[in-house]
Amino acid sequence: MEKRQKKKSIGREILEWVLLILAAFLITSIIQSELYAITEVNMTSMMDTLVQGDKLIMSKLAYVTGEPQRGDIIIFLKNEPIGGAIGRIGIYISDVAMKLRGDFRRNRLIKRVIGIPGDKVEIRNNVLYINDEPITEDYARIEPELGMVLNGSMDPVVVKKGQLFVMGDNRGQSMDSRNFGVIETEWVEGKAIFRILPFHKFGKIE
Repeated sequence: MEKRQKKKSIGREILEWVLLILAAFLITSIIQSELYAITEVNMTSMMDTLVQGDKLIMSKLAYVTGEPQRGDIIIFLKNEPIGGAIGRIGIYISDVAMKLRGDFRRNRLIKRVIGIPGDKVEIRNNVLYINDEPITEDYARIEPELGMVLNGSMDPVVVKKGQLFVMGDNRGQSMDSRNFGVIETEWVEGKAIFRILPFHKFGKIE
């Protein structure tokens, strides 16, 4: 009788642990997919603002009641609409599976918003113009050998409703809206708001 009760007690304890682990995974999934997520910089296109290996906190609440603004650093999935709450959960589960394989989502990009709906974006002789006004870009990387920002040149682009014009801060090494055109706001996952690693750069992202 005692042995049977002991087995039941052990079985119940195992079940409780399984349920606890499942609950923890569910809570983590909801937080990561709907509220905040930790993401890693895998490319060099945002130097010197962000470098490879930086770990960031992304707010998925940033644009629930508002729209991306010029200067925001956003994370988006190129050519992949987020698809609401269900879509975000699916993306999170897919991300976990990729991480277990030592891989990452290749179409997840981090860029800075340069143009918002209604803006005319143009680049003349490495100078960025928004609505015919030259823009001073303190965040853009200056190439050491040339002493200038490598914006290049680009014919005027008018950003339409539901679109954004984005560029990396490391203009000479960034594939962005100068190459693949404007992005859709429905691709945007969230806004990079905080850097947690490395520790010496810990703090709010500007």
